[in-house]
Amino acid sequence: MTDTEQLSALHTAVGSYLSTLLAISECLGAACPEVGATYRHRLSRLRSRLAFDVTPEAMIESTVVVERELADYSKKAAQYLAEHAIQIRRAVEGLETIVNSLAQRQDFYGARLRQFAEQMQSEPYPTDAEQLSEVVALQVSGLMGCVESMGHDSQSLVARMHAELAGASQRLREAEITDQLTGLINRREMQRRIEQSRAAGQEPVVLVFELTGDVRDEVAQQAAARISSQFRHKDLVCRWTEREFLVLFHGTADIAQERTEEIVPWITGRYALANGESVDIGVEAGVIAVHLLTMQ
Repeated sequence: MTDTEQLSALHTAVGSYLSTLLAISECLGAACPEVGATYRHRLSRLRSRLAFDVTPEAMIESTVVVERELADYSKKAAQYLAEHAIQIRRAVEGLETIVNSLAQRQDFYGARLRQFAEQMQSEPYPTDAEQLSEVVALQVSGLMGCVESMGHDSQSLVARMHAELAGASQRLREAEITDQLTGLINRREMQRRIEQSRAAGQEPVVLVFELTGDVRDEVAQQAAARISSQFRHKDLVCRWTEREFLVLFHGTADIAQERTEEIVPWITGRYALANGESVDIGVEAGVIAVHLLTMQ
């Protein structure tokens, strides 16, 4: 094989590997978005970096990273799906209990209404108009009371259904690790990662980027893409609040501060919107001490 043929084969192999990385990242994001979107982001960043550095060492290192990411994804996805199944079962059981209660109450009120109907059929009504009016008034009052009680019970049980479903939805959201708008790690997952780092005896180096201006959803999505593109695969990027993004940086605080100052110009500036308008966004950034974060 000639040198030209070898170079062509190497180029083809590298291209295929990069295409495979892209396919893997897209599959992870699509298979379980609540977990996989963050892995899609990180593997996409790894692919982009690798495209500029295709040395054998970088290729070997990337395979180790991909294996680790896939193993971590499978663990997190399995945990999420298991929690999802638990919460669905709990919600179904709760709803079944409420439905059974509703059926019992309906049977109870149905029996009372039938009893009223039988009484009205068998009641010897007085011929005196005043007495007849009093009897009818008592019957109407009894019927109205029964109907009102039935309505209150139904409203109460429906409210319990809504509360049960809302609780299940909230518990499922707490099991997610992805911010639904940006696809980055969400606040809860970043909190867990920071605590894991501290538990391992490491003092986390955390960067914060706070956007100023008209921060709409479109802006947050674009800012997330700009920020994540400027960090390495191993640096974890999170949407902390509606305006803040955090980065768990692998390196010293001094290097992190330098990197922050380099990245700010890439984030600051004009953001184009889908409606043709644009907004100017400012950024306040720096390294922040972990104890200053509101971890709630």
